[in-house]
Amino acid sequence: MLVGLLWAFAGSAQSAPPLVLRHGVLIDGTGAAAVEDSTVVIAGDKIIAVGASQAIAVPPGSRIIELHGKTIMPGLADMHVHLVGGWDGYAVDLLGYRRYLNALLYAGVTTVLDTGNVQPFIVQMRAEIAAGRLLGPRVYCVGPLVDGADPVWPPISYAVSSVAQIPRIVARLKTDRVDFIKAYVGLSHPQIRALVEEGRKVGLRVLVDQGILNGSADIVDDGIYAFAHLPRRPLDPSFLTKPPQRTVRFITTLAVDESFARRRLANAAFLTEPLIVDTTPPAMIAAMQAEMRRVLSADEQVRVAGRREGFAQALRNAKALEDAGVLMAAGTDAPYPGDTQGEGLHRELELLVEAGLTPLQAIAVATGNAAKFVNDESWGTLKQGRRADVLVINGRPDRTISDSRKIEIVIRAGQILDRARLKLNPATDPGYEPTSPTG
Repeated sequence: MLVGLLWAFAGSAQSAPPLVLRHGVLIDGTGAAAVEDSTVVIAGDKIIAVGASQAIAVPPGSRIIELHGKTIMPGLADMHVHLVGGWDGYAVDLLGYRRYLNALLYAGVTTVLDTGNVQPFIVQMRAEIAAGRLLGPRVYCVGPLVDGADPVWPPISYAVSSVAQIPRIVARLKTDRVDFIKAYVGLSHPQIRALVEEGRKVGLRVLVDQGILNGSADIVDDGIYAFAHLPRRPLDPSFLTKPPQRTVRFITTLAVDESFARRRLANAAFLTEPLIVDTTPPAMIAAMQAEMRRVLSADEQVRVAGRREGFAQALRNAKALEDAGVLMAAGTDAPYPGDTQGEGLHRELELLVEAGLTPLQAIAVATGNAAKFVNDESWGTLKQGRRADVLVINGRPDRTISDSRKIEIVIRAGQILDRARLKLNPATDPGYEPTSPTG
């Protein structure tokens, strides 16, 4: 009776017939065990019923997709991206936005948090996607970085030399309705505290990237909401044992740590992954291959050795934080060499499992936890009333995490996407060349 009432309500508001995914293995995004022989019913952009197949009444006139044991799981969320294009973390390709939005959707990434961008560009992109005029994953954003007087990334930063500037900067961010404020490496404790206080006045929380200082308890004392990266040094025990540290969130970004450690670049096999080949211009793949062959200077070799130690520590920290119940959301910091838009999140899942999380825990970090991170649980899990961002996987990622790559269907807000049209066609791609911005 309840399912019938839900269908009657949804059907009154939606003209399209409901979509039924039947007889699949359900991973709901909460970390709970997978449920065999499950059915999900979607009407409009919402899930109206989910559960054991024998308990779900199929609404009349439904479009039914029989899954025969394939996996149904939530769309993935990457909570640390930079939608500026490029491939190496430095070059920018704003004109190529269609390609990287397609790459994210093709890989089943239906939600992103952009953690540093040109403010008018990312705000307009977010608005056009939300309005349905531009196809892409749902976008949350911080706008530009808030950095010190000599910012690391001048084109996408506010430069702060005095706390007196901060109220005006926060007012600008609030006017554009960004979702968070991001404090960057050049800020002092008084400046971070001022950002937190001004943000609190207008309902904006502060994420922090302070480089090697990420995970410092004294930064938590400044009142921040989250760290944008896992620490690359041993955790302060307070993060695992007592508030307020245990209430601080972390974005994982193991994929970019692996990139800086050049571990993934040691084997070119990843460049044959369909999620990369199908969405990446040949010129960018060639550039990555050239980077893999490049001989590092002596100074670079020293830095890479340090990065490898930091990457290994970040893996240990991920496991410790998960075991302590600290909220982590998956993010990649894409794009960097070997850390690409879309495919990079599947690599992040694999690294989380390498760190010691179970596949189901890793999936939750990239789905339900991400929704909790942004305080919007209207998506992220496969529950009645949630937004219908859903993947169908020809495999069992709850057992073998790399099966997350075996995507057959991507549903965004209740609509099945044509994945074939999301592939890059080199014959019609404009071929925009990334440019290296200067300060």
